Amino acid sequence: MQVVLYVFIAVIVGVILFQAIAQQVGTATNTLTVNSSETLGANGASIYVEEYRALIGVTIYNATDYAEIDSGNYTITNNVLNNGALAVKITTDDAEFASKAVYVTGTGQPLTYIADAGGRSMASLVVIFFALAVALVALYPVYSNKLMELLDR
Repeated sequence: MQVVLYVFIAVIVGVILFQAIAQQVGTATNTLTVNSSETLGANGASIYVEEYRALIGVTIYNATDYAEIDSGNYTITNNVLNNGALAVKITTDDAEFASKAVYVTGTGQPLTYIADAGGRSMASLVVIFFALAVALVALYPVYSNKLMELLDR
């Protein structure tokens, strides 16, 4: 009975830790859809989108008439340090759009995103191997024949 109790406690703790690990790996490996309302800087000036480290497939729309702003009117710079944190820098390149309210859309990498594809793969493997370890602990009484001793057979 002692072995079954130990296994039960180990599996409960393992499942709780597994959930926490899997959630953190999800935030480090998944990109997000960006729909952000921003105000562009003056001509030649920059604004920083601090919620993301990089934006991909960016489209900027004018907030007043939702017309798409041509990509030649702004410059996107990813992975820029702003006040000690990674951010996306959007520089206004045309005086026509200086200080205009806009909507920024695209795919964003959150601040916790692992930029290296190999690192993202390894993070996912940690979750898989942890799940296998919890399963092996759960099966320990069966493969060590303790379950049969518990049932007196």
